[in-house]
Order: sequence, then structure tokens, then C-alpha cells
Amino acid sequence: MEKLGMGVIGAGIMGDYHARVYSELRNTKLIAVADLIEERAKKIAQKYGVKKVYTDYQKLVEDPEVEGISVATPDFTHYGPVIACLEAEKHVLVEKPLTTDLKEADKIIEAAKKSKAKLMVNYSHRWLPAYFQAHQVIEEGQIGEPVMSYARKNDTIYVPTRMLGWAEKSSSAMFLSAHDIDLVRWYLKSEAEEVYANAVFKVLKNRGINTPDCIQAQVKFKSGAIATFESAWIYPNTFPTMTDSFIEVVGTKGVIHLERKKEQIEIATEKAFQTPRNLLTFPILGKLQGAFSLSLSHFVDCILEDKKPYVSAEDGREVTKILCSIHKSIEEGKPVKLLT
Repeated sequence: MEKLGMGVIGAGIMGDYHARVYSELRNTKLIAVADLIEERAKKIAQKYGVKKVYTDYQKLVEDPEVEGISVATPDFTHYGPVIACLEAEKHVLVEKPLTTDLKEADKIIEAAKKSKAKLMVNYSHRWLPAYFQAHQVIEEGQIGEPVMSYARKNDTIYVPTRMLGWAEKSSSAMFLSAHDIDLVRWYLKSEAEEVYANAVFKVLKNRGINTPDCIQAQVKFKSGAIATFESAWIYPNTFPTMTDSFIEVVGTKGVIHLERKKEQIEIATEKAFQTPRNLLTFPILGKLQGAFSLSLSHFVDCILEDKKPYVSAEDGREVTKILCSIHKSIEEGKPVKLLT
């Protein structure tokens, strides 16, 4: 079987995951890795037996062996690589969010319409079994009409102070709430029309990182439903899991709770108590399994079978629109109508 040639732009944590999946899928071959820091790209290339390493992503895009590309750079740098892929007719999977700027998102949408290439935003949480089942339950009308949602995704302070070198250029909403916003839009089957958000600047600002410690945003949807999105990344590092996550969907006839503080396993040793998260990514018999791998496999199937990706560029734009409106509301200190 001829394998689809894949490339990865961005050799950080997520780039490593993308590279690993493409090196393990039966119908793909990892051809090249690109990163501004050559040593990082070389490290991943050596790890997965890849010969081609680039420091200029444009050269990876122009590589004739590369047919599909993952863009796994920091969230505020997605625009350039995605546009380059679309203009070169290279299929592209971009990590969430699509962009952090609505005008950039609009330009990507236009480029995607002109291109023959597939574009998918990697909102991989849709492939988590519980989240997908929740969508099915709502579609079947089991909880009636969804009228309210609450979504919390909070990280330990390790994330903005040590894991990410670019937290100041992002926010807890951009980095964490993006997934939740995509899921709640999917569940409510409606688009947002108004946002009122507040933020706190204390802990991280005192550490020289000028980004909010935490954000809460209430969003009103066109259907009349309301949703609250909470994000923070100042939990103490003693918290037993790096991310605390919860989603509630209230309907006219029922309610759904999605609790992800722990994922069916608790480990207590003399050193620590842990509740490891393993549903998105976890190696089984040498291969990475979980929702993340399933979402990448879906992207590959869409290319090979000429299907429309389950998460579209338009989905990505709607999430970006809400995120940008959240930040506009924080800056202005008042409710704002959704940016257009």
C-alpha cells in the first residue's frame, strides 16, 4: 500500500505527538519536520527515523514528497504556515485554535475556498468517547433542548511558567477554553451573539508574565442558550493532575455531566497521589492511542477518501470569533456583541 507523505511544522510538545502518530499509522509516512530551532527538529526527526529537517517551513511545504501537513506551532503563529499550505495545495491539519486573530481566520477561510486542499482544525476532544456520546445523546433529544452549559478547564501553574515559553502571547482562554468552546457550540447547535468576560491579573503578572491568571466568560447564543467558560492556569503544582476539566450541559428534559479530573485510574505511592489523564494520548503496545490519534487518523482518511473533515475551517473561525470577543470584553470591561 502506498503511504501518504506527511510533514510536521513545529517541533514542540504537540509537534512530537503529530510526528509520532504519522510515523505509526499504517497509511502514512513521516517525510519531514520543520522548526525554527534546528536542534528541536533534528531531535524529533531522529526519534522517528526522518531524514528531512527544515528550519524554514516554506521549504517543507514545497517538498514534493509531502502531501499532508500538520501545523503544530504556538497558537498565535498558525496563520503563515496554514496559508502557505493552502496556496501550495497541501492538505493541512492545524492545531487549535485556528488563529488568535479573526482577520487572519477570514483570510484562511478565503484561501481554503480557492484551494483544492483539505483543511481541518484539530479539535481532538470531539473524538473522546464520552464527549462524542454526549453529542449523540443531545442529537437524539434525550435531554430535550440544551439551554445552558458550564465548561471549566484549569491548568497548574507549571504550564504558563515552565511548559510554555510563550504564555504571555496567549491566554488561558486561547490555550484552554478553545476546546470547550468548540464542544459547547457543537452541543448547543447555535452560534454565539454576545459575550461578557472578566479576568484577573495577579500571580503571573508578579512573575513577569503579562497574561491573565484566570478568565470567566458568559456567552449568549442565538438560540437563547447561555454558557459560562472558565479557564485558569495558576492551580498549585501539587494538584494531582495538570488539568482540571468539567463540562455540564443542561437541557429542558435532562442534564449531562462530563468530569475529567481523573480518567478511571488513581495511583497512590509514597511520593504522590496521581490521577493520570490517558484518554487523549496513551501508548499501548508501542503505539500512541486515544482521541488525539483518532482525530489525526480521520484527517488522513479525509485526504485518501476525498471526504470533508469533521471539524471545518468555519468551525475554527467561530471559536476564534468567540475567543477574540472574550478578550475584547475584558479590555472594554463590558458586554460586547460578537465580532463579525
